Amino acid sequence: MNTYIFLYPETSFFEVNLVAYFMKTKGDIYIVAEEEHQTICTNEGVRIQKDVSLAQMKAENADVFIICGGETNTIKNKPLLLKTINRCIGEKKIVGGICAGRTLIAEAAGDLEFPESTCVLDNIVLSPGNEYVDFALAVGRAADIFTDEADYQETVDYFKYFRYTPVEE
Repeated sequence: MNTYIFLYPETSFFEVNLVAYFMKTKGDIYIVAEEEHQTICTNEGVRIQKDVSLAQMKAENADVFIICGGETNTIKNKPLLLKTINRCIGEKKIVGGICAGRTLIAEAAGDLEFPESTCVLDNIVLSPGNEYVDFALAVGRAADIFTDEADYQETVDYFKYFRYTPVEE
């Protein structure tokens, strides 16, 4: 499974760190940036090197396409990004947006209306920035990465409720 995560200057990487961790259990993670030679400096002060530019990204190779939150003005008026989002939606890829990313996806999809909390609308997962755990869980569930309901519930318990249940041998 290939997960592409679009990052941009002043992005809030903490919002997608957990979804990257979950999705890595079932495939590869690729960092996408708009420009050809770009290292992204996040809001956290972390520098992340991109794997592929948005222009090089092939939507047909993506199973999941995530748009991170951050400084909204940085990702406004990006026709190629909107086109890529629409192509992924049209090809029934899982498309996830958190914080500013959800606003952009809603715009790309034609002013899609969504509730304030994390939601799944067909193949689209949208979440406010403070629900990054719910976002990661919803993307993981949409991508069918959990082996069964018990695996999902164990993940919810651990990451959302901080409950650890040791596996009996």
